[in-house]
Amino acid sequence: MKKCPNCGQALTSQEKSCPNCGFNVEKYRRDYFTEEAVEENVERREAKREEADRSLEKEPVDKLSRSAYQQKQERNAFTGNPTAEKMLQWMRDNTTIAFLVGVGLLIIMSFSRPLGWTAFAVSMALLIWTGYRDSQGEYTADRNLTEYIRNWASKVFNAFDDKESEIEEKNEDFTQAHPKFEAKVEKVKKKTKKPRNFGIIQLSILLTSLITLVLLFLGTGFVTSSSKLTVASVFFEVANWQIAAGRIVPALILYLFLAIFLLLPVFIMLAVSQNTRVSRVRAFALSLVESLVLIYLFFQLAQTTSAASYLSQAVSSLKSYAVAIGISGYLLILVSCLTTVLAGINMFQPMVKPRQNSEE
Repeated sequence: MKKCPNCGQALTSQEKSCPNCGFNVEKYRRDYFTEEAVEENVERREAKREEADRSLEKEPVDKLSRSAYQQKQERNAFTGNPTAEKMLQWMRDNTTIAFLVGVGLLIIMSFSRPLGWTAFAVSMALLIWTGYRDSQGEYTADRNLTEYIRNWASKVFNAFDDKESEIEEKNEDFTQAHPKFEAKVEKVKKKTKKPRNFGIIQLSILLTSLITLVLLFLGTGFVTSSSKLTVASVFFEVANWQIAAGRIVPALILYLFLAIFLLLPVFIMLAVSQNTRVSRVRAFALSLVESLVLIYLFFQLAQTTSAASYLSQAVSSLKSYAVAIGISGYLLILVSCLTTVLAGINMFQPMVKPRQNSEE
């Protein structure tokens, strides 16, 4: 200690008391500068700091769950409207009834909009009337209905599980009784199961073929004097009209055109899914036939067609029935030509060998 803690007089390390004021320096050193005294002072300071922290600590904030927070916000939003609050509370307590009423309203709305809106207004009036009532809580009918739905769903799923278990047991019994047959089945599966490596070209052909089928049944394929009809419906109606008029061959030609438009996209998708060299050529040939037939037919519809042949009679009957070709008809030609181009590109692409498993 270099100075007296009482008066500040300079001291030496041997002095036991201050020569100026007589302060007992030796006792001060023993009380405050030994190891025990230092630890005691540290503990005392820590205790004072903790006490200060507790005194400055704020009140704890309640941590609410998400659902509790939402309910609190809804209560705050409808504080001034007890009827709305009761309506929401009733819907929470009777969720099964509310759900079934909503489903029923959707079904009624799909059949008749005026009746659906009327039923919606009635249900809202009943809900408001329920909100005005003093009694709240879950209805016995809702509880019973919920329990009935739960039991019915359990029975349905248990029936499916029992049926699946029964089928598995029968398969196991049949496999054990006919081991040779099962071995043959597995052998056939290994031979026929080939991995497919589809690229972007194959997937694009599948997509365009599917779009072709959609366009056949999409509106504005043909425009008549009174409405806009699909390509498929016009061919079908004109063919039926030809049969009623006694012209069988033109009707069969129209049915043939419709069959080509319906079946060729399906055959193209099947050929592409096989993904072999021969199937690629087949897909290109079928797509080319489809495009040529569409271009020829729509070109003939745009020209003045005479009725000298059965084909001309069929085309002229289409032209007399339909005033003009709609947007779906032109899109049909465009998508078919795009399918042909993609099938041609796919035909000249190199074949990708499937990867063999490491076990094989």
